[in-house]
Amino acid sequence: MALDQNINTLEKEKFLETSNSETAVRVAIAAGEGSVTGEFTPSGLKIAGRILVVQINETTWTALPSTALENRNAISIINRSGVQIKINYSASIVGYIGVPIDNGSERFYDISDSIVVYGKSQSGTVDLIIEELA
Repeated sequence: MALDQNINTLEKEKFLETSNSETAVRVAIAAGEGSVTGEFTPSGLKIAGRILVVQINETTWTALPSTALENRNAISIINRSGVQIKINYSASIVGYIGVPIDNGSERFYDISDSIVVYGKSQSGTVDLIIEELA
């Protein structure tokens, strides 16, 4: 389908007409002049999903979960514990330092099974809901 000639000029710049008169979205490739390199992996549920309850405390950083779902590509950390928690990427961090997840909140990450996320509560021992997708 040929581009409508009545489309305003700026709007028309978003599209291009292919050699066989089809309309396509114009894409700019910053590096590589026409090629894209790197590793591309889809996220979301393709293989399996798993939901766990993981208990954390205010003293030690606990892996969320202790063993990641094989081929994981996404995780959701759900905090309905009644207290704030924090997450971090190292169990050796001293203190209560990390990304806060308030009570009643959750965080979503596109993340592989090789990356460990740790959690610590602001006070007491609490349960978190962890959902993983592979």
